Amino acid sequence: MKRIILLAFLCTTTLVMAQRINHVQEAIANYDYEAALTLIAKEKPTIPLLLQKGKAQRGLGMNTEALSTYQEIITNDTANTRAYIEAAECCRSLAKYQQALKYYEQALDLNPENKYVRIQYIGLLLSLQKFQDALGESSLMTEKDSSAIALHLQAQSFEGMGELLPATGCYYNIQEKYPDDYLAAAKLAALNIAGSYFNEAIEATDKYRQIDTNIAVNRQNALAYCLNKDYPTAIQRYEYLVSQGDSSFHTCYYLGISYYAEEKYYEAHDFLEAARKHDPENVNLLYYLGRACAKTSWKKLGVEYLEKALDLTIPKDSNMVRLYIGMTDCYKMAQMPKEQIESIRERYRKYDKQNHKLLYDMAFIYFYSLKDKKNTERCLEAFLKTRPKEDKEEEAKLNERGELVLGTKNYYNAAANWLKDIQSKQKIEDFFLGGNVPAQKPE
Repeated sequence: MKRIILLAFLCTTTLVMAQRINHVQEAIANYDYEAALTLIAKEKPTIPLLLQKGKAQRGLGMNTEALSTYQEIITNDTANTRAYIEAAECCRSLAKYQQALKYYEQALDLNPENKYVRIQYIGLLLSLQKFQDALGESSLMTEKDSSAIALHLQAQSFEGMGELLPATGCYYNIQEKYPDDYLAAAKLAALNIAGSYFNEAIEATDKYRQIDTNIAVNRQNALAYCLNKDYPTAIQRYEYLVSQGDSSFHTCYYLGISYYAEEKYYEAHDFLEAARKHDPENVNLLYYLGRACAKTSWKKLGVEYLEKALDLTIPKDSNMVRLYIGMTDCYKMAQMPKEQIESIRERYRKYDKQNHKLLYDMAFIYFYSLKDKKNTERCLEAFLKTRPKEDKEEEAKLNERGELVLGTKNYYNAAANWLKDIQSKQKIEDFFLGGNVPAQKPE
């Protein structure tokens, strides 16, 4: 009798637990992750429940908590491939990329044939710019797997390493095996365009256009025709893109360029103006827009656009001063005093004309680095000629950090004393070197 009662109790308990687990699964299936976590909290933690808990936590964006859950599973079940994969996904979402790589590697150690894990692993290597490692992994993958995704990963690895010819070969291979792969056609065209192989880009994209009219492929196709100077066809291709709602910068810009080349200046103006809304400071765009305006009724506007293009092209003095400061410092560190002086002179002459202290700086280098007293004197004399009236000279003062910053008055005074000292010593030196020794009095 006792055995019957015990058996009945166990059956009832098992049934209740199964019902609760079913409720958890039902909540997760309905994306009611909060309810699922509430139900799970009432149960004894098991591996299946912890996996469900991690999924619910990730669904609510609780990636840190989910990672802890999957780590708990790994601690208790070191052969649980799913836990390693999920832990890796959590790490990626938390930007813990090196840790994610390790979890993917452990998952692959447990199941080397898991295609999903290998794809994610190679993809992460690519995003971390570990192109050599990605190439090794993708090449191993393509030995057994000739799918489009495997070939794409290999091609991206070659691209990342700057090996464009092998990358192009991969994309040709994909297009041959999977002619409906739009990404391969677009990438193949982009690489050929980058190498100025416009006919090859046209061939690859025209081949795909027989199957489908994908916008990414059509953009590359139109660009190839434009750069190949087949402007009528380029206009036809770009007008199709516009009719499909494509108002992107590149479409409007190159369509405008194509119209300009065909001497259809009003159409060129309209599309270049549309492109200017995306990139109002694009110098090339402003040039063609200005030229188009000059040939239409917007002549004064054309002048404004070309003036703006010139203003954008000529570097600002402030930017040039910053570059020259860096250049001067590099020459100093490299112990190249002549070049250091030349960089200071160019900066003063062209971009920093009111910073007269640069003359003092040149004198310092001439004297201490080149032992050139003559040019030291010249620089000091030139510096002193720029001295303002005494009431306009800056005094020394403390900066925000309590450090003493010398003013122009200090440098002018120092220059005057320094020049006087050099000239005084030079007179004595010239006196003795010239043999002008006073005659002794006769005894």
